[in-house]
Amino acid sequence: MTVKLLRWILGWSEFEICDKYPERFLNIAVKSGINIWNPKKENELFRASARSSDMKYIMQTADKTMCDIHIIKNHGLLYILRKYKARSGLLIGLLIWGLAIKFLTGFIWNIKIDIPPMINEYEIRQEFREHGFYEGARTDSFDPEIVEADVSLKDNRISWITINIIGTDAEVKISPNLALGVENKENIKASNIISTADGTITRMEVRKGYSVVKVGEGIHKGQMLVSGVKEYTDGSTKLFDSEAKIYAQTLRTVTLKIPKSYQVLQAQNEFVNKLDINIMGLTLPLTLSGNPKGDYMKFSEKQQLDILSKGVPIYFLSETWQKYKKTPVHLNDKQAEQILKNKLQFYEIFMLYSADSATVSDKKCTLSQDKNNYILTAEYTIEENVAQKSVIQIKDTSNSGT
Repeated sequence: MTVKLLRWILGWSEFEICDKYPERFLNIAVKSGINIWNPKKENELFRASARSSDMKYIMQTADKTMCDIHIIKNHGLLYILRKYKARSGLLIGLLIWGLAIKFLTGFIWNIKIDIPPMINEYEIRQEFREHGFYEGARTDSFDPEIVEADVSLKDNRISWITINIIGTDAEVKISPNLALGVENKENIKASNIISTADGTITRMEVRKGYSVVKVGEGIHKGQMLVSGVKEYTDGSTKLFDSEAKIYAQTLRTVTLKIPKSYQVLQAQNEFVNKLDINIMGLTLPLTLSGNPKGDYMKFSEKQQLDILSKGVPIYFLSETWQKYKKTPVHLNDKQAEQILKNKLQFYEIFMLYSADSATVSDKKCTLSQDKNNYILTAEYTIEENVAQKSVIQIKDTSNSGT
């Protein structure tokens, strides 16, 4: 892909060779370091492609071999710019338009607020504005989490706020403080169901609460799926400890690597044995050999001395050092693919275990390589239960503010 992009930027040409023996031309061109690709013969003509910057040398080579060269077509950005040179205003306009779009997408242009009846939307928008969150504000000029926390703490009418930024739009969900006007709030137990991942809903099992999404709808992580609050037009509310299973198709990608060449340790039939004695914390060697140098692995054993079936603070410490040899391993494509797929099976077991009621709907694996590694990329489409209970916090209104 990178090579094709460079060719398109720098320009390339299709040409044909008029000669019965084009092999002479090709041999000289290759020896001269000219890069030629897509060679093919059609009837008596031989066609190929080369970089536009090499066409000068191709023409010189053709003169030496008594061949006729005809350029069929030129391709690439250079020729497109030449073609529209007389329309430079159009190109400048496109460039300005692109920069303008890039600039304008860095702002919030629409804020949609889902607000309960007892709270005034104008007041909430003013509170948002004080924190730099308003229509026309740059997306990097405020932190949605800070706005959510500050406004909900400042206004006792609000239990919690969620702000979701989608491109140049913002969706705000405000939940009222249900303790207002409710007696025995200590006994209130209410919760929403939120999503644990991005995806598309495939099926729903709602036992308690009111669904705010539907099958086939796209959802994002943290979005409310089932509400534990039922609001009525007279301002009264009813609470639910929501219970639901919301299944959605989600995407997961895992990338595994293994080096093309590495070293393994192979055990050798060579041992070094040591024996020490420990008397009341003082260790004394019983053998004169020291710790061996090189690739060794140590195995230790400790045995207490018994006298008259009673243990005494004397211990024999035995050590066995086994020699290992480093052996280089060079993998081929088939071996690397098998090793990576075995590793991928462990990931699948963990993925399905960690997800709730998950099943794999589709899997696509791609094996690639760089200079030093084999790389396996797996893209999964899984169906899983993305419902997670979120307890609705009931504020204490004994010191009610706004």
